[in-house]
Amino acid sequence: MAGKKIHAYPMSTSERVEEIDGPYGPFAIGERAIQRLWASGEVRGPMAAASGAKIEILNQGDWNRGAGPDFLGAEILVDGRRVRGDIEIHLRCADWHAHGHESDPNFTNVILHAVLLPGTKDVTTASGHRPETIVLLPHLPRDLEDLAEEDALLELRGRAGEVARRVLAAESHLALGLKRRALERFRAKTKHARTRIREVGWDAACHELFVESLGLGGNRAPMSELARTHSPEQMLVLGLDTLYMEKCGRWRLRGLRPAGHPYRRLAQYMELNRRRPDWRRHLRAWALTLKTNPLPSCRRRLIDETFCCILPDGRADTLCINALFPLLQETKITLDRTWLEWPPGNHPDDIQEARALLGLQGSARNWEVQGILDVLRRSQANATPGNSVIS
Repeated sequence: MAGKKIHAYPMSTSERVEEIDGPYGPFAIGERAIQRLWASGEVRGPMAAASGAKIEILNQGDWNRGAGPDFLGAEILVDGRRVRGDIEIHLRCADWHAHGHESDPNFTNVILHAVLLPGTKDVTTASGHRPETIVLLPHLPRDLEDLAEEDALLELRGRAGEVARRVLAAESHLALGLKRRALERFRAKTKHARTRIREVGWDAACHELFVESLGLGGNRAPMSELARTHSPEQMLVLGLDTLYMEKCGRWRLRGLRPAGHPYRRLAQYMELNRRRPDWRRHLRAWALTLKTNPLPSCRRRLIDETFCCILPDGRADTLCINALFPLLQETKITLDRTWLEWPPGNHPDDIQEARALLGLQGSARNWEVQGILDVLRRSQANATPGNSVIS
């Protein structure tokens, strides 16, 4: 996913962050997130280097947490020729010179300069060697915004106190501030949904965003590609195994729980279309009842009747928040309040613990979780070391 740069924050090599415009609003992405993705081995190629050479990754190397190149002892193919050496990762090509790598002997063995964002130029090592340079953005196996949020949450895993500290530092009026952030997020999602509706029509947009939302957790891109390529009817004709194998090598499976496996989520979507092929028409009719019925009963009817009890409650809630409510938002159907008060779906335990530290009581509401996540998405750019705990 490409985006427009808003700010760059000059930090140390591993901490440098840029803020980028995504389809749902600005988010911060750091070099550490790209390093983590590279270390997973998910970026393989082939990729075209700035020189025109074809690059393929045989071994991503060992992640170096100290001084020197980011990955040591990597092995790549350059136009079919095996090359072994180190790899340096940056957000932008200009960071090579900004960090003084051209005169640092530690970078003499760098064979590949991998940068996230477009705009490349030749770089040299202290020995005069010119490493190949590739732009990673077109080859990322995962959505960039999804990657940035995952990285922010991983960095704060087990540190609910730090999450709460950042929220309080960002919002002096907690409830008002979190609701404002959540509502901005909803309006951005709605704008994105309307753009998709204009491109392909409401039914196709609903199909695409539904499947795309089922891919959250690292598989949004291949899910989106499947939905854009095949209609629900075509999916049923092709069958689950064929669809899954179509994206073989693209799925991110490491660390997934069984419930989050893309094979299982595709199976749930296809079962819904088998049992209730007109579920999208039912969905629009259901939305008209929201103003006149209590939210809990509306939610239960949606999950049990429209979705035929196929999706777990938390997954259905996440789907509503990320895809369905933005699609249903119209002049005659205003869902701002419903979206804010809806259960937040699946979210990390640290967010739930942070709620308690912030004094937010009772069952979690979507505005609380969305507001906290928005703080974390943006706070990477201004984060300071520390593990403050709120008591």
